[in-house]
Amino acid sequence: MKTIRTALTALVVVAAGLVAVPGVAQAADTQLGIDVGNIAWEQFTSTNSDVVYRREERSGADCNFYTGFWADPINDRYDGLASQYKPCGPVSPGYMYRNGSKTWDDVQWRPRAWCADFAKFAFYWGGAKYTGLNAAAASFRTYGINNGTWHGRGSGYIPRKGDAAVFDWDGNGSMDHVAIVTSYYDTTTDGDYYVVGGNQSNAVTHLLHRNWESSVVGYASPAKK
Repeated sequence: MKTIRTALTALVVVAAGLVAVPGVAQAADTQLGIDVGNIAWEQFTSTNSDVVYRREERSGADCNFYTGFWADPINDRYDGLASQYKPCGPVSPGYMYRNGSKTWDDVQWRPRAWCADFAKFAFYWGGAKYTGLNAAAASFRTYGINNGTWHGRGSGYIPRKGDAAVFDWDGNGSMDHVAIVTSYYDTTTDGDYYVVGGNQSNAVTHLLHRNWESSVVGYASPAKK
């Protein structure tokens, strides 16, 4: 973790929310963004035993609940890719829609790189439009462009709660990771913020980043349905 700069000592950090610094221009959080950010935060902090269990991969590489949610045919929101991702062992309960009704039911876990599946889960349960999102981190960039909510490098944008932060770790133009902004330390373009993301060290974790560090490609804000 980075040491908080002296200039930030007067800033109160709210783990599940965003706090503005007087005199610094910062777009207000939207209710939609707050709802999306809260879903991600609750997945990380919940003490419910079923949610705690799902926060880590089990039974092999990339075997996880969030892919299981999207790739389980019993879910009304099934993404159609079950044939590519066979069940990998664990079965654990979670909310889904079955036959049009919200149901707490068993979800069969499946294996694939799952950061985008987690971020899409937050958009979905947060009430955002999720059409166009898939298992690729790059789909969040495309989603933002198509919905007019993409803020790319050089835009001067300051991320807000609920934004999907998209990363390119090696700078080769390929989107490698996506996570959900949940809180920040600073409201300037070089400030620090927290994300909650899936498939971070094979788990759902809470990490600190700088707004426009070299790996950040941009931010996709959630769009209304």
